[in-house]
Amino acid sequence: MQYVLTILVALLAGGLTLAGCMIVLRRRQRVERRVEEMDTGSTPELILGDLTPALAGQLPPGEEQQMELQKELRTAGFYQPTALMEYAAARAMMILVPLLAAGVLSLYAANLNQTLFIWIGGLVGALLGFSLPRIYLYYRSQSRMHKIERALPTAIDMLILCLGAGLNVLNSLQRVTLELHRSFPILAYEFEIVRRQAELRTLEFALTQFADRVGLPQARNLSIVLSQSENLGTDAVPILREFADDMRINMRQRAEAMANKAPFKLLFPAYLMAFGAAILLIGPAILELNTFRHENPLRDIMQQGVRDMQREGPGQTTPPPPQ
Repeated sequence: MQYVLTILVALLAGGLTLAGCMIVLRRRQRVERRVEEMDTGSTPELILGDLTPALAGQLPPGEEQQMELQKELRTAGFYQPTALMEYAAARAMMILVPLLAAGVLSLYAANLNQTLFIWIGGLVGALLGFSLPRIYLYYRSQSRMHKIERALPTAIDMLILCLGAGLNVLNSLQRVTLELHRSFPILAYEFEIVRRQAELRTLEFALTQFADRVGLPQARNLSIVLSQSENLGTDAVPILREFADDMRINMRQRAEAMANKAPFKLLFPAYLMAFGAAILLIGPAILELNTFRHENPLRDIMQQGVRDMQREGPGQTTPPPPQ
């Protein structure tokens, strides 16, 4: 039995390790594929093939909503020119498929109740299909912003080393991109975009675009510092060092605030667990007491005696004991 458990634990550990390696390799391949697409300038394939434009035209968003969606897509990391069309096509498919499935299933329904139940399920699925893509975009953008914010202090420290060694801002970004490729691939990808845009136009324009894409105030401050250093020729090392220290202090303060809020957030689950433990402790005693009340032999004897007295009648009395 012990050998079987050992083999199962080893297989589980090996499977988890293999799954982790596959996830890391997949993320790395995704980043490398995106960088290769930038190098070759090839247009990516549409998410639904040739049906993407047709499905996107079924539920077209308004102009204001298009601007908001484009901003959210950029913040979430979708930089393709067809990202908005693919998003609209995917959402239209998630809305239309439950409705079509409900219509087909309702043809085979036996009665009206089943038809009503099927259509309610189809409407719920359509509402979820309309809402889930936007929710996914929100959480993906928040996660991406959090990862970039965690990586910025390390990237700034590496920029300080490169600038202190005599490199300019563009060469420093190139060097930092190579070093961050494995540990922080998202920020490395953003710096690679900045470097390529700076080669095509100016560094100030590339840093402004970087701040707009990321959506973090720290990224905007970093772009301002690097742009002033490149344009005016000032030494940005002391400012960047102080900026990195301030970012670490702010992140530490936010972590401490979250840690201070944790006991209050755990209060309600703790009370629920205490209530459940009380039920587990008191429940068996209550059940035994209830069983004892229903199966009490003394109570049965007393009830039998009362019935016997009622059967004898009020006029009959018990004879006196012999003397």
